[in-house]
Amino acid sequence: MQQQPGSNFNPYAPPTADVDQGLQLQHGDYVLADRGTRLGAALIDGLLSVAAALPAGLILGFTIYNNTRGNTGVGDLEVMTIGLIALMVLMVFAFMGYQWYLISTTGQTLAKRWLGIQIVRVDGTPLGFVNGVILRSWVMSALSNIPCVGFIAALVNPLMIFGEERRCLHDHIAATRVIVAPRA
Repeated sequence: MQQQPGSNFNPYAPPTADVDQGLQLQHGDYVLADRGTRLGAALIDGLLSVAAALPAGLILGFTIYNNTRGNTGVGDLEVMTIGLIALMVLMVFAFMGYQWYLISTTGQTLAKRWLGIQIVRVDGTPLGFVNGVILRSWVMSALSNIPCVGFIAALVNPLMIFGEERRCLHDHIAATRVIVAPRA
């Protein structure tokens, strides 16, 4: 193999490979989700979580209101309050369980599906429960609850979306990105 004089070819150089690209989606294969759409999806998902607890919360409010007017004893009020708070927590966890199922199987929560965006892994492999839920949500929640560090993590997480890749801290932890969902 003859090379022209002045070319950059070096037959004695070690072989090179672009290993960072791996199985990643090529830039033409996806469109990054807009920051506003991601914010909207997060807000809608938060409102849906509140809506899941709302029925039990309303019952709790009416129960406390009625019992403060002297209709029942204090012991009964405490038992009902504990039961209704437990029901609120159970309803929120049931809703979150459904959302986690959706994320691990489709890469979308209800709001992400409605707004047409999807979570995908950077290397192109299926999202799954570990990357979609544990690393994206649970690790970030654990970090946010550490004194001093939690405040910084909670501040840095959403601010990182202003980078070129539009990836938050939880996206970097889970090796994910949020894209416009391909139309079926």
